[in-house]
Amino acid sequence: MDFTSGGTDGPRLDAAAVAQLDLGSNVWGSLTGTASAQSAAELFFRAGWRVRRSSWTEFQVENECAELELVPLEPVLFSGFVDPDRITDLLGALNGMGMSFSVEFEDREGREHIFRSTDQGD
Repeated sequence: MDFTSGGTDGPRLDAAAVAQLDLGSNVWGSLTGTASAQSAAELFFRAGWRVRRSSWTEFQVENECAELELVPLEPVLFSGFVDPDRITDLLGALNGMGMSFSVEFEDREGREHIFRSTDQGD
């Protein structure tokens, strides 16, 4: 599948998420079981997310509550924004796509939380 810089159809950040954007980047992590940023972008697309190519090798994925930049390293890394009230939605989406992941999330108070897919252990 070939994505363009214009992006696919799909959801954009909703009003509740946009109202929280002043928090800036608050989520980082890795997709440890994903072969490439391209294949991760395809998984997000099949799950209904908006996908656009943000460089020759990087992709931006977006839905109503999160906007992530996928970086083609080993493992695939991501960073971006998630509505703090819906971090569980992001984790559920990653689980639903069958992705192995490690997610670092900074809440409104600046506390760091680490989440891992069940196959990543504690």
